[in-house]
Amino acid sequence: MSDQSTLDFGPETLDSKNSPVTCLGMTFPSDEERRKYFTEKLREFLADPEFRKIEGFPIGSDEDILALSDPPYYTACPNPWIADFIAEWEAQKPEQPEGYHYHREPFAADVSEGKTTPFTTRTPTTPRYRTRPSCATFFTTPSRETLCSTVSAEPA
Repeated sequence: MSDQSTLDFGPETLDSKNSPVTCLGMTFPSDEERRKYFTEKLREFLADPEFRKIEGFPIGSDEDILALSDPPYYTACPNPWIADFIAEWEAQKPEQPEGYHYHREPFAADVSEGKTTPFTTRTPTTPRYRTRPSCATFFTTPSRETLCSTVSAEPA
């Protein structure tokens, strides 16, 4: 048997607790330091009565909101750093040439089976399900009775 590398998530491989962390343009000695800094900043935001008037602000104590949050990535209240994240993301996007226009056609594909396709009609001799024709076929075929008499939903 050849030597294969394995996933080892022990403390020696994932040493992110003690490695430098960059967040919103600031570098911290560890993830714990980043958490302390932004938790204190969130505490300052929570002390502001105008911040609490934002629509969607939760009913709860400051300590509960801080305990449920991992600022600035996730907050249990409206995130005051969302504009900073967007500004950083915009700054990291590559420049587009003059006159660039993003355009993609919507994806459309024909699906022969759907969630309501009967699965009990499959037999060893029929490689696919036998189904009734789709509604699109009804509207595009002149005679529904003629079509329905030629296609059966019963097993052969």
